[in-house]
Amino acid sequence: WVGGVGKSTIMKHVHNRLLKEDKFKKLIWATVSQDFDVRRLQNDIASQLEKTLSDDKNTTIRAGELLEMLRKQGSFLLILDDVWSSFSFEDVGILEPTTDNGCKLVLTTRSAKVVREMDCKKVQVPYLLTDEAMQLFLSKVGQDMLPNPNLESIMKDVVCECGGLPLALKVLG
Repeated sequence: WVGGVGKSTIMKHVHNRLLKEDKFKKLIWATVSQDFDVRRLQNDIASQLEKTLSDDKNTTIRAGELLEMLRKQGSFLLILDDVWSSFSFEDVGILEPTTDNGCKLVLTTRSAKVVREMDCKKVQVPYLLTDEAMQLFLSKVGQDMLPNPNLESIMKDVVCECGGLPLALKVLG
């Protein structure tokens, strides 16, 4: 999977839509990134629960504290964005989602290996079709450019080179 296909953007829309509903008691968004750090992820999750973890304790003790915070929270949706490598939910202190606790976990990643290793269900984001890609590009560059036959050919080439990747289309547009 490649970057720029819209994984994070889709999850932002899901997050914002769920903010308007009362399906979960808490929505938590944490960006993991390539330079994964357990303590930083623990702090990010705890701060969104409006709690703090002790800086002077080791990650195992902090994981237990975070697990208890999440347990007390009730139902939540945890979105882990931009996951580059697999890690243990238990090591971080992330409560395992079950049908009984009403908790959900979603992660975005470029790696099918991460999805397998973290035992997640894969939902792949498709590339944009040519017509959709052209519409997105024109929305950024301006619809008034289309009547120009000289530019239309160039724009089609640019859209083709972007390969259906929304981020590339937006940046070049």
